[in-house]
Parts: sequence; structure tokens; C-alpha cells
Amino acid sequence: MKKIYLYPLITLFITLSACNDDFLERYPLDALSDQGFWKKEADLATYANRFYPSLPGAFARDLDNQSDNKVPQSPNSFLFDEYIVPTSGGGWSSNDWAQIRACNYFLQRYHTVTGNQNLIDAYVGEVRFFRAWEYFNKIKRFGDVPWLSTDLNASDTEVLYKARDPRNVVVDSVLADLDYAIEHLYPKGEALPDRLHADAARAFKARVCLFEASFRKYHGLTGYETLFEEAKNTAFDLINSGRYGLYSTGNPDKDYYNLFIQEDYADNSEAIFYRSYIKDIQTHNNTRQMTESATGFSKDMVESYLCKDGLPIAESGLYLGDDSLTMELTDRDPRLLQTIDNKTLPFQLDASGNPTYNDLPVIDPNRCTTGYFVMKFHSPDEAQWNANQSTLDWLIFRYAEVLLIYAEASAELGQATQVVLDESVNLLRERVGVAPLSVSVGFTDPNWPDYGYAVSPLLHEIRRERRVELAAEGFRWDDLVRWKAGKLTENLKTLYGMKIHPDLEGQYGSRLDNITLTADRLIQVYPGRDQRVWNDRLYLYPLPSEELVLNTNLTQNPGWE
Repeated sequence: MKKIYLYPLITLFITLSACNDDFLERYPLDALSDQGFWKKEADLATYANRFYPSLPGAFARDLDNQSDNKVPQSPNSFLFDEYIVPTSGGGWSSNDWAQIRACNYFLQRYHTVTGNQNLIDAYVGEVRFFRAWEYFNKIKRFGDVPWLSTDLNASDTEVLYKARDPRNVVVDSVLADLDYAIEHLYPKGEALPDRLHADAARAFKARVCLFEASFRKYHGLTGYETLFEEAKNTAFDLINSGRYGLYSTGNPDKDYYNLFIQEDYADNSEAIFYRSYIKDIQTHNNTRQMTESATGFSKDMVESYLCKDGLPIAESGLYLGDDSLTMELTDRDPRLLQTIDNKTLPFQLDASGNPTYNDLPVIDPNRCTTGYFVMKFHSPDEAQWNANQSTLDWLIFRYAEVLLIYAEASAELGQATQVVLDESVNLLRERVGVAPLSVSVGFTDPNWPDYGYAVSPLLHEIRRERRVELAAEGFRWDDLVRWKAGKLTENLKTLYGMKIHPDLEGQYGSRLDNITLTADRLIQVYPGRDQRVWNDRLYLYPLPSEELVLNTNLTQNPGWE
């Protein structure tokens, strides 16, 4: 039974609903001080509530579509280098900067509030967390961006028309915001339910540091060593705290799948921070949407999973080939069987609670493009299928990501000992029953990706582990960018689906009438568009052309001029 707390319902969940804008309509930003606001702690809570909807929510359908992990029904124009520089918008409009301005508005006015200073500081920590969140997304999209520490008015022309600040300056400011949040947010367990706490800020800081350290290293910038250290140390602080562990009931064939279809993470040791959904208060439509997601995992993604013996498919005697999905999944990393549709996972429970299964892998451009139907986040519970009635909570920061950050940062620093692996990657493998990773790795995989630069066997395997563990959670594009690994999208198998053996083709009948196969009988999702050619300009998005006219101090990102 999901726990319901009165205070969060009043101050948070209502603001996560459509009523969220009412407060802003009644009290525009510029009029708050004139309405007797900024007097008491509750004012700060009310204001901070407006930022929570900006956190990720339960919408899994499109996650990883812009990457080599999935093949959506419509070709991704960005990955095919067909993206056109927008005239306006494109992530740089006034609305796109509104959250940052709102954060700054708060930070310039909260000082007039009197009351419990620890509570006041905690609300400031929340708002600085959200400013860091917004700026991190800006950095990832555009690189250099102007750092704004005040809310601006039309008369602030000097700041409004400033040039972009270097990304290292902006990242330093983001980390300063997160350090403040870590120091002043309440510890987990003391913070009000569903409000940010110090460990959420730690998890976010570790994420930011790993991204920026990798980006700087592989894109020829400086200062990455310190950031790898920060990523490693911040992740280890969470590991060493003893407050978290991987979700496990001792069932390696179901625990990973069940982790993502829970109604309440309050007592789940893997959940660092999550978004709550409660019947009649805040619900979503994720499971229903995923039945017609019009996407699917790529052949390349599926082939990246190891076998249970810890060896890749090219090296393991356990691999049976791919003449059927059953063969392809036999003795593979159990996370694969718990991530894509197969006959070990019920697709739906009927009204009596009896499981139903798909008789064949789903191949339908409107549902699954590749035959590898995404089952992660997909609940068979009939109640979760009702339109806009799902109450499954959504993980925002989970412990597994922290373990992967710790492992990768340690490897980048040359500090990934066997102890480090056993405290991180091997815990993930232990949960699902895959052989542990050793420092020596012990094999050479002929299918290791060609990044265009040297990568150690150990780092190859840590990157593989990250791809598998975090599949379909929205991390893959950021990983390709920070590793300068865009060329991996040129691999033809990132555009193909499962193999259709002649025996299987007969079972589908007319359902394959509009499906094209390659010479190797792999599903060809985009007939006639087999090749993507990577362009390095795609590591950053362009600024809208109108902005360059309005502010002549702005310059366009490389390759988009």
C-alpha cells in the first residue's frame, strides 16, 4: 500500500497537477513582493514547489530513441544529420530560460523570510539544485552558455546581450550550487517525503562530474582529472554511507524487471530519489503508451549483452545464435530477458490475474519496429493499463547509477582495483547471476566498439555494463556525447532488428507484408536508408538564428555556421 502523507499532498502533489500554474497566475514573479510574499517559511516551500514538475516523470516510450540503443519508427533527423538550424526556440527561447530566471528571482528575495534558518537554507538548497539541473541541461545541449545569477528585466541590457560564458565557468557554478544543496538540504529520512534531500544532490553531483570529466577528456579540453576525482569521491560517499543497496529479493530472473514497476519506492534501498504517483492526485499513462511505442531495441544493443558466463557472444560457448528469439536469449545476461518481451515475462494480466503472453515477438511499426519490444517499465498489471491511471513511481536517481559512476571514474583514473569492481560492477552482476568482472578482463571481444581512440579492455567492459544496466533510461545519448562516440551510430546494426528465420516467417504470415529484411534476414527498419554518417557538429546543438541577430555577442556552435 502506497504511503500517503498529508503535507506533501498539500504542498507538492497539487502543484504537480494542472493546478500548478494557478499560483503563478495569481502571483506573477514581478508582483510577489507586492502581495505580502517572502515573509514565512511556507512561502519558500510554495515557491520551490513550482520546480518539481521539471524533474523527469513516467514517460519511458522515447527514452534512448536518439541513440544506438533503439530504432524508432521515424528516422531521427538529428542522427541522420538532417537537423535544420531553427529560426527561434530550439532550447534557447525565453521560455527555455524561464526556470533559471525563476530560480534567480527566489535567490534574490528569500533573505526577507524569518523563521527556522535550517529550514530556510534547505529551501534555498532546493532552488539551487533546480538551477543546477537547468544549467546542466543547457551545457549538455549547447556547451558554452551565459551564466545568469540574477533575474533580468528589459533594462538589463548589458547582461541580456552578453556573450556566452565558457563551459568550465558554468560548470563551476553548477557544482557550487550542488555543494550548497548537499550542505543544506536535510538528510534522507529527515527531509519531508517527496522533497529533495542531500543524497539526491550528491547523486546529481556525481552524474554532472562524470559527464563533464569525460567530455573534457575526449573532446580535448583540460581539467578533467579533478572532475573524475570528484565523481569518484562523491559516488563513494553514497556507497560508504550504508544507506543504499541494490533491490533484490534473491530472484535473479525477476528482480531487475520488478525494480521498475513498483508503486512505492519509500522502502526500496535502491531508490535515492524518485517521483511519486498517487491515485486521484497525480497519475500517468506510461504502461499504456509503451504498448504502442513505435520503437524497439536495435540488433547492436541486443548483441552487446554478455552471456551468463561473463563472456561476449563472440567468445562464449553458451551463445546459440539468433535463428530464433528463444535461442538468442538462452543463457544470456538475465537483464536482457527482463528488458525485452519474451515468453518468460507476462505481457498482461487479465481481470482474473491470469498472465497472457505474446505468441510471437511483436513486429509492427506502430508498436515495435525491431521485434525487440521494450518491457522495461512495462507492467502487466491491468490497473496500470487504464488510461492515465497508472500509479507506478518513477526513479530519478538510483543506486545502480552511483555504482557505475564509481567504477567508471575509478577506471579513468587508473584506480579500478578488484576491490572497486567488487564494490560496484560485480554487485550489479551478482543481482542477476552473471559471472563477475575481473581487472584483467580475461578476453578480447572482436565486437568491442571502435571509438577512434584507445580504450582499455576494462573500460570497454565498464562502458558495456553501463549500457546494459541503464538501458532505456535515457542515458545513452549523453554517454555517446561525453565519450565522443557518435561514430558508433554508423554501425548498420544500430538500424536493424531481429533475425527472421524462414521458419518464423511462415508463422507471421501477412503480418510481415510491409517488413523489409536484409540479406542476412535482419529487420531493416528504414529501407533505402541504411547508412548514417556521423558529423562531429552533432555533439552540440545549434543556437537559433534569430538569437544571433538579436545578440551579436553570441556565436554559433562549430559546424552549424
